[in-house]
Amino acid sequence: MDYQQHGPVTNGRAYPSNGWRATFAALSVPDYASYFYGMVAFFGGMNMMLVLRGYLVYDLTGSEVALAMIMLSVALPMLVMAPIGGVISDRVDRRMLMIWAQTAVFALNLANTILISTGVIEFWHLVIMSIGSGTAFSFIMPARQAMLPNLLPRDLLMNGMSLSSSAMNATRIVAPAIGGLLIAPIGIGGGFAVLTALYLLSIVFSFGIPKIPPAERDAKLTFFTDFADGFRYIRNDRLVLGLLVLGTVPIVFAMPHQTLLPVFADDVWHVGSTGLGLLTAMGGVGGLAGGLLVANMDRYPHKGRIMLIAALATGVFLAAFALSPVFGMALPMIAGVGLAMMVFTTVNNTVVTSVIPDHVRGRVMSVMMMSFGLMPFGAVPASLLAESFGTPAVVAAGAGLLVASVAAAYAMFPQFRSLDGVIQAQRADRDAERDGARSPERRPAQAAGR
Repeated sequence: MDYQQHGPVTNGRAYPSNGWRATFAALSVPDYASYFYGMVAFFGGMNMMLVLRGYLVYDLTGSEVALAMIMLSVALPMLVMAPIGGVISDRVDRRMLMIWAQTAVFALNLANTILISTGVIEFWHLVIMSIGSGTAFSFIMPARQAMLPNLLPRDLLMNGMSLSSSAMNATRIVAPAIGGLLIAPIGIGGGFAVLTALYLLSIVFSFGIPKIPPAERDAKLTFFTDFADGFRYIRNDRLVLGLLVLGTVPIVFAMPHQTLLPVFADDVWHVGSTGLGLLTAMGGVGGLAGGLLVANMDRYPHKGRIMLIAALATGVFLAAFALSPVFGMALPMIAGVGLAMMVFTTVNNTVVTSVIPDHVRGRVMSVMMMSFGLMPFGAVPASLLAESFGTPAVVAAGAGLLVASVAAAYAMFPQFRSLDGVIQAQRADRDAERDGARSPERRPAQAAGR
């Protein structure tokens, strides 16, 4: 790919500053390319597993509650272990931490594939392996998110963040679509073999990333001091706190619909595994469109407005999907959910990553990771209520709660109303502090203004 066009120049190389080629400029940096392709492989395998495991659990048990129990067995270890993983990622070589944890996930899924292929898989096997996977994810994701700014020059950082966030969130929707479509031709065992191969591929790409030693820090700080400092930093920075709260809202209220997709396919529209594949595929189409759209929004102002509109649109599309009277009407609605949620989560994650300093980045990313552990607080009640009130009604109610919660978050955090100005000011603070040009007298005033 030729990047010798007009645009920013870094290390003697010119990068395009406009057009679709500029969307992928960061991929010309070899270290980042290894990171990016490894991330796509890993999250592709992880999100493909969501639909395959859900279909397998529902096939084994026929129970919505069993689906929620599997989600709980993944999410609770993430909720508990993610802060520990964040502290460790700020203290060790992030690349090796990620490689070892990814190897554990690969081994677990290889064992799972063998059990399925030999016909001896049972529900309790899936629970135990889900607990192990959730624990490993707690170390992988903080390390992976925290190393990103170490791989790119400053003038490509926002482009790389947008690409990474877009790709990571796209796999949440595209990979389940592929997984659903694989069930009919090669079966559940074949699908798990494919996602296990993706986990192996992610390990291979990770060896192309350079070693990333921890940032310089006070050697006297203990593990527990680091643990507390991460939460203290978030509490004192109102913008970061608000963004994390806002980012959690769709996880709790919107994401349970993915857990319940097998129920929609089998019991609501009676379309079976083929229909499940189509539902997840249309969500993937919307997610991919949203990812390509948001990758060129780095210079677009009013990011707070973008997040608000996208979050509200997610709720509207989700309610329309849940209440669709026919299967054909549900397909474009689930595509709308994928597009709107992609835009929202990518902008949210990119803003968070860009404003936090390197020495606490792993810990802040681990708190973001904890939001995945909060998913059962939506998925478990939704699954239980679905058995009594019906899956469509419960998902539609979740969409209404999503809209109400987003409105409440914008009322609680006025920083969202002038988000771009706050982002620019915090970036200037980070750059000045890094260059040694920030005077101590300015810190109290800036902290008070947050």
